[in-house]
Amino acid sequence: MGNITGEAFCEGLEIGSVAVKWVRRTNSQEYYMGMKRHEGNPLEKVQEIIKRYPAQGKVKMVVTGQAVKGLFNLPYRSESECLERALAHFDLKPDILLSLGGEIFSVYTLKDGRIRNIIPSSKCAAGTGEFLVQQLQRMDLTLERGIQESLNGNPVDLATRCSVYCKSDATHKLNKGECSRADIAKSLIDDLAKKVYKMVAAARWETRSIMVIGGLALNEPFIEQLRRLFQDSELIVREESPCFEAFGASLFADELPQQAAVFYSNISIKEPQAPFSMPPLRQAENLLDYRVQGNYARKVVEGASYIMGVDAGSTTTKAILFNLSRGTVDASCYLRTHGNPITAVNNCLQELVKQVGEKKIHVVQIAVTGSGRGIVSVFFENCPSFNEILSHARAAAEEVPDVDTVFEIGGQDSKFISFLNGIPVDYAMNDGCSAGTGSFLEEAVSVDLGISVEDISKKAESSLQPIAFGERCAAFINTDLRSALQQGALPEDVIAGLVYSIIRNYISRLVGVREVGERLLFQGGVALNRSVALAIAALTQRKVVVPQYPELMGCVGSCLMAQDMINEGELSLKTYNLGELLKGAMEVKRTFKCPACENICEIKKIQVRGKEFPFGGLCSKYEVKPKHSRLKAEGQDLVAVRNQLMFEKYGAETFRHPRGTIGIPLALTTYEFYPFYAKLINELGFNVSLSKASKEGNAKTLGSICYPCEIAHGAVYDLLQQGVDYIFLPHVFEGKNPDHQTHNYICGNAEIIPDLVRTAFNLDSSRLLPLPISFSDEFRETSLKQIGKLGEQLCIDKNIAVRAGERAFAHYESYKTEFEQFKKENLYKIISEPTIVLAGRPYVICSAEANLALPRKITSRGYNVVTADMLPQVEENGADRNGVWYFTRQTINAINYAKKTPNVYICLVSCFSCVPDVSMYHTFRSKLAGEVFCYLEFDSHTAHAGFETRVGAFLDIIELKEREMSKKRNFKLEA
Repeated sequence: MGNITGEAFCEGLEIGSVAVKWVRRTNSQEYYMGMKRHEGNPLEKVQEIIKRYPAQGKVKMVVTGQAVKGLFNLPYRSESECLERALAHFDLKPDILLSLGGEIFSVYTLKDGRIRNIIPSSKCAAGTGEFLVQQLQRMDLTLERGIQESLNGNPVDLATRCSVYCKSDATHKLNKGECSRADIAKSLIDDLAKKVYKMVAAARWETRSIMVIGGLALNEPFIEQLRRLFQDSELIVREESPCFEAFGASLFADELPQQAAVFYSNISIKEPQAPFSMPPLRQAENLLDYRVQGNYARKVVEGASYIMGVDAGSTTTKAILFNLSRGTVDASCYLRTHGNPITAVNNCLQELVKQVGEKKIHVVQIAVTGSGRGIVSVFFENCPSFNEILSHARAAAEEVPDVDTVFEIGGQDSKFISFLNGIPVDYAMNDGCSAGTGSFLEEAVSVDLGISVEDISKKAESSLQPIAFGERCAAFINTDLRSALQQGALPEDVIAGLVYSIIRNYISRLVGVREVGERLLFQGGVALNRSVALAIAALTQRKVVVPQYPELMGCVGSCLMAQDMINEGELSLKTYNLGELLKGAMEVKRTFKCPACENICEIKKIQVRGKEFPFGGLCSKYEVKPKHSRLKAEGQDLVAVRNQLMFEKYGAETFRHPRGTIGIPLALTTYEFYPFYAKLINELGFNVSLSKASKEGNAKTLGSICYPCEIAHGAVYDLLQQGVDYIFLPHVFEGKNPDHQTHNYICGNAEIIPDLVRTAFNLDSSRLLPLPISFSDEFRETSLKQIGKLGEQLCIDKNIAVRAGERAFAHYESYKTEFEQFKKENLYKIISEPTIVLAGRPYVICSAEANLALPRKITSRGYNVVTADMLPQVEENGADRNGVWYFTRQTINAINYAKKTPNVYICLVSCFSCVPDVSMYHTFRSKLAGEVFCYLEFDSHTAHAGFETRVGAFLDIIELKEREMSKKRNFKLEA
């Protein structure tokens, strides 16, 4: 390929977020293309290309891509110009151009080969090619291997909206044996194609011809899925598609004058700008008590009694032999989970057997923890399993008796635990951000820098100027990381900056307003990275203790909790043979439907070593529980009572000869005002049809919106499929205002949902009934006038419609009166026992589609569940009285009530992108500082694994607190 004739090659060079793309064209119209992942060092990859494809003479080169502008003193053209030039060269005039790269997806709308609009994806990694690479790597699959395996997979539901949730969901499903790696790979590719389909639909542009460019053009299963989704469109994928912008740049290079040609050796590189920096990590050495002994030799004791502890985590699986008499870890194993906890546990077992050797020991009990604890417990014939937060807390208290704060950072989850007198009283988990976890650090340095996990600490500690990335989303930090590397930053400064960033994210998002105590213990697998411990010390200015085996503290804690139960007579000693455990194989013998609630969960009957165990379900019914938990009777579910009163007793009648059918979406304000809606429609002479859940309809939104509004779209879609005559979707401005002092607004999105739905489904306005209404007494007459206008739309005399409205209001008041009477008669008795208040919007906490069986999950553990609107009104202070959001005021009242009422605990429930709740988030947390509470956020992609861990930890801490209080009461009585 050397230009021995002396002619100047025409070359195009694009440097993207993850790859370098290069095209060389000759005068004979031959061309050569190359694409290389640059792993954060694009200059090195450019030099590799030059070395591999030398040019003895000069070349004419044009560069493109945002990153390349700051690197070379060469002619530059924007990506858009290069795309249009390449399209013109091939005489292509698609309606849509899909640029599907590593970090950003873009939809270009075109007319006659000219770009009219550019619609980029958000900067979340979940919508990109890099997302696919990362998710496959988590299952120990290369991109090529993952694509190959996907051909044998079946689609499963995954939280592919967000990288961290997808990781949790995939891990959870693999841990439960619900699917294979091939199924996950297939689902990732299919869902990525669906994201592209939705982006194109949102563009609202002609789609007769669609061209695909970018790295994903090489992914054949992905392209085939796109062809299925765009079956009515011509889908164009060319050989040049992966390097299309670079190809356009090479065409511009051809137009340069001959004097613009340069020798490769004369291409100059611009001087990069120095980024902001942080203090070197080593400056915090005096604050670090690092007890880890890397070469510590553990020794199994002949004849000793042991508890085997297993921590089946999302990223790694750990197992230990815990010496009961000495309280030491005498054998251990630490391995990658790779999405298969049972295989990982078997591998750990083999290693423990190897370490025991010929010695005779007594394994008297097994204790498990971690995100995969459920299936691992079944594998060990329903051995005790413990929530990982309490396991880590128990181990921490044993290591440092006066500990008051624990930072625990694992591969996928981060936890904060606060202690009072050795008892965990508060906790938090990362809620949707992976930037404060170990997997983010590992993936960033391995994918972008090509550096192994083992080398992170050494590199970071050698940094003299750590880059200040700040506390940002993982996707944004990835962008900043690549930008810093492209501008010539030293890898060690980038790594140290990432280490700082993880802890800044952790403190900002997890610790928040909580107090960091003076005795801080740092544990979890990431604590093996000494540089992260230094970052904690530097940012908190606290003395930081890292225990001898931080990565095994979950195992140690589970063993200690099992030992506590043995000492208290709640757990008996057994005899286990490690070699025999290796022989066990798990097999699903059959499944059955659990009839305990409306979810009708599928439960597996799993056979292990000849015994069968039930496993699965959304609630705790089939979980293995400690003895004291099993004795609890099931709690009362007042969410179900509220729904029964609202939708059945005060629900709609069915007429034999109605005027027609009006559909009511089972979403949003329907969960608050259904008795009014149903009565109004009946009084107007129509039958009512309630919608059913529709995942397909939920996806019909034209843009990013909160989960309840997604459900509303699905509800409308279902009603359209039912063929109802009209759809009743009111503009509700205010709820009832008892004090007549302030407004009681419902929600901005709930007010405009009729307009959003009309646009999304191109609804005929005559078919939609968007009644403007307020339930505030001040606007009663105005609301009745609007009902009169509604009557006219339905060809009903407006006076008749107004009277129907009056009866509907009266019917709603009757419902509220009975609801209040039920509260008076039952609430005091209910809260005499431990009770959880679900504080949030009723269209989340009372919706079976949205709440992931949360009420059932709580009641199956023996706790009562009530909603915030069931609590008596507590006198408001000035700040609380000035609130203007209807459901937010209910939540504030619930918090105030719980703080002054024993046995009552708050579970705050919200949705991602809920503006009123986001504005009050810090207020809620500040009011609950020092209290045991739980904060949950839902959306259509909420992963069960993290959700179950949070709820389980919340209930476990309450249980621990109740037991400690009971012991104190009994001690006082005995005294």
